[in-house]
Amino acid sequence: MKTYVSLLSTVLMGAGILSVSLPAQADNLLGLYREAIRADAAYLGAQADAQASREAKPQALARLLPNMSFSGNRSKHSITRPSFTDPFSGIHFTPPTEKYDTHTYALGLTQPVFRAGSIVAWKQSQAVVEGAEADLLWAEQQVGTRLSEAYFNVLLAEANLEVTKAQRDAYLTHLDYAQKAFQTGAGTRTDIDEARSQLDLAAAHTIEQQYQLNYASDELKVFVDRPLASLARLAPERIELVSPDPGRFEYWVQKAEEANPRLAALRASVEAASLQVRKAQSGHLPTVDFVAQQVRSEELSFQANYQTSSKYKDKVYSLRFEMPIFSGGETASQVRQARAELDKNRQRLEEGRRQIGVMVRKEFDGVAQGVHWVHAYEQAVKSAEQALASTRKGFMGGARTTLDILTAEQNLATAKRDLNRGRFDYVLSRLRLLSLVGELNEAEIARFNGWLEEL
Repeated sequence: MKTYVSLLSTVLMGAGILSVSLPAQADNLLGLYREAIRADAAYLGAQADAQASREAKPQALARLLPNMSFSGNRSKHSITRPSFTDPFSGIHFTPPTEKYDTHTYALGLTQPVFRAGSIVAWKQSQAVVEGAEADLLWAEQQVGTRLSEAYFNVLLAEANLEVTKAQRDAYLTHLDYAQKAFQTGAGTRTDIDEARSQLDLAAAHTIEQQYQLNYASDELKVFVDRPLASLARLAPERIELVSPDPGRFEYWVQKAEEANPRLAALRASVEAASLQVRKAQSGHLPTVDFVAQQVRSEELSFQANYQTSSKYKDKVYSLRFEMPIFSGGETASQVRQARAELDKNRQRLEEGRRQIGVMVRKEFDGVAQGVHWVHAYEQAVKSAEQALASTRKGFMGGARTTLDILTAEQNLATAKRDLNRGRFDYVLSRLRLLSLVGELNEAEIARFNGWLEEL
């Protein structure tokens, strides 16, 4: 008997140490969501990715705007010619070394007039940015979903641990009663063994569920990167047990296809890939640029006794036309590659659309059937409680055995666990369904937060 008490005390002590180390201020779903929006590494990474993608737009626009450049060159020249002898006079000449400096400065402007590839790239950049914004919105939706799942997983682990502890305490009491009854001759050794067997099992379940609670808490900490306080628990009387409105599955599928951020991002990728085909095809088209250039040049020549200088300015205005004729097959290859990428993105969109449909079906049924499941589980708990009470009365009257009581205790614990799971499954199905149709925002998180106990 002391062995079981010592084992269970160790488990409880570990749980006590965990609770003592937590901050005094309690946490709730809404508060953690607001922190996660500022601290979740996955969401912050999505924000950075979106910011990087937004730069595609000004970069594409820059290829359509004027380009100005300035260049300068300063050079020193020294020319030494070989000496020679005049064949008529026989006089030997050594020409003087000629030295001169040149200074050249040029200011140029190029304005694209017709570049089909740049025009398509500008349109493509808009599709890229739209896809990045949709991905960011999807990441925000996922913060709410993942955080809620982690939060309610902790609450479920806590609830299941409490059920197991209550079950363990009942088995411990029953074991004590069986031992005393055996000592007075009113019980049997079998009663003690059965009670001890159930107590052993409950002790093992307590250790396992404490581990699951610790692990679930660690998963929740990832979102805010700090120790957690005690969490506000789900208040069963506050849960809004209602079916999806409207109750037509087709409505929710259509809404998801229209508003789901992930599908919006995939559609944007298809648009960008389609424009990439046009961009590759533009490699066969000519380009026309307006070019304006002004050049200033000065030359200083140094002779033995004097210095000369010459300066000039040159202004050039032109239209530059370039027509590609043959690129070794590179342009044709780029077109084929772009078409293959377009087909890949179309298939990804179709795959995503089908997956979203399956997910909507799952969560729609989870909400619609969850209402009935929760009510059924609530009734199952009431029935199990009544059955346990009746079994105990029957045992006192000699009509029931120890095994009957242990079985009734087990049935009650199972019913309570099923009820806990049914409630949390219902809540999470509603959250996921809102996320799939792009409506899981802070206001909705606050609404679900209202289903928790007051802090």
